[in-house]
Amino acid sequence: MHNIKEIAQFTQQLATEAGELLLKAYQEQSGANNAKRTSPKEMKLVEDATIDEWLVQKILETYPTHSILAEESGEHKKGTDVLWIIDPIDGSVNFSVQNPFVAISLAVVINGELTIGVIEAPVLQEQFIAVKGKGAKLNKKEIHVSQTKKLSDAYLVSCEGGAKDRTAVLERIIVNYFDQVKDVRKLGSAALECAWVASGRADAYVTIEIDPWDVAAGILIVQEAGGKVTTFDNEAWEPKRADIICSNGLLHDELMSLL
Repeated sequence: MHNIKEIAQFTQQLATEAGELLLKAYQEQSGANNAKRTSPKEMKLVEDATIDEWLVQKILETYPTHSILAEESGEHKKGTDVLWIIDPIDGSVNFSVQNPFVAISLAVVINGELTIGVIEAPVLQEQFIAVKGKGAKLNKKEIHVSQTKKLSDAYLVSCEGGAKDRTAVLERIIVNYFDQVKDVRKLGSAALECAWVASGRADAYVTIEIDPWDVAAGILIVQEAGGKVTTFDNEAWEPKRADIICSNGLLHDELMSLL
């Protein structure tokens, strides 16, 4: 039997401390000097690897039997029923150009169920957290999805996820949604785009072929804030690359119908 409260407290503290490392690096403006662009939208930073290594070390020091799926260092399998899904820097390109929309994303899956999610945005001084069945919070205050009922009143955030053909993805999103919503926006961080939906700053988030470390924490936070998350096939999300819609729930069916 796992002590979920204890693990949640550890996750929150871990995110806070990792955020301090990320903020220090951001303030030193070392990102652009240590960056390697791997594709038009992807960039690898020295900090990606160092924070990833730090997170993995801290988790395994405290929970040596837990498994980890990390964006930078891959799988650390321990044969346990607890899986951590971590992204040390979501928004690496933002980081490299001093855009404050960068975040650390930590999710914990217990017995196959997404149970804990924390998104730490240190430059924005914001921490989003959710525990299964306990609601979602931003800086210790409860948050909820928007009550927008009409797509024409909705703000949509979106990104092309891990898709190689970025033009085709953006074309699909624009064709299907642009004239139907109030506006389409892109933050450059999937974790924060989920968090925006959870906090009512956006009404929905649509992405294609997104990796699990980018959205795992955000998905739980959206759900615990009263929203809805499914794949494009209207199935529940699983920890693998997927096409997903996160919404306030009220717009979900209409968003699905336009795909």
